[in-house]
Amino acid sequence: ILAALICFLLGLVLSGLARILPGSTIASAVLPIIFLVSYVLTYQQVPTFPPVGSTNKIFYIALAAALIGFALDLLPRTANYRKLLAAITPLLIVGWIGLPRFAKSDVELMATALGLWLGGIALLWPLDTVAASRAEQNGGSIVGTAMLMALLLAFAPVALLGGSSTSLMLCLAAVAGLAATVLWELVVPRNAFSASAVFGVGCGLLAMIDTVTLITREVDLVALALLLLIPYAGEVSARLLLPQNRFRGRVRQVLVGTFAASPILLVMAVLLLRHRESMS
Repeated sequence: ILAALICFLLGLVLSGLARILPGSTIASAVLPIIFLVSYVLTYQQVPTFPPVGSTNKIFYIALAAALIGFALDLLPRTANYRKLLAAITPLLIVGWIGLPRFAKSDVELMATALGLWLGGIALLWPLDTVAASRAEQNGGSIVGTAMLMALLLAFAPVALLGGSSTSLMLCLAAVAGLAATVLWELVVPRNAFSASAVFGVGCGLLAMIDTVTLITREVDLVALALLLLIPYAGEVSARLLLPQNRFRGRVRQVLVGTFAASPILLVMAVLLLRHRESMS
């Protein structure tokens, strides 16, 4: 609870300061900073470098991805590089996290690793697409941030049942901080969702997922696969449920962001059905 409160206050302060400074690059960096602080508060340390153990690698994966994203935000015409990064980084994360396990030739493990790589692309690609959209750049960053929050919230119980209570706490602390940035977006819209946010927080989440899946190997793969619905649920639901051209601008963004969180209910339902004894 204390970590979540600190992250929430940090999100309020940093998002407020980002609205004083010109440019969207600094504002976007607030999201990965919140994730990194959430990690430090959860594990009560900045891991040594080079990191030993998969959980320590999470911090440096998020940090490196955020720095690369920050550099891309400073450069013009980086759309192709961002898509390439969205395809390559999930593979690099799987390889580094799962390196101790890959010493043994295990067909099931290799199939899982392949699924994690493709799943990582399926998460990062739409996040980057949202970041590049005109609505997100001109109308604030509600949809992209809401998608990250929904992914973290959906993974939290999956991680807990997968044997990682610290991942649960990290997810909840990060969500609290991101929620503070959404409050600012509702009051003072700002483009605060670009490459540093997509890759910093997105790759940090992928590192957590890969750690629980490849190292503890107790994760519910069905519930985990349902996380793939979140990046697509918002826009698809909006097109199906909202009258055409009836809701625009900020109202539409809020509704799309809300719809993006709807698969969380499906994840919880699956976990309740498949792990009733553990959750009772």
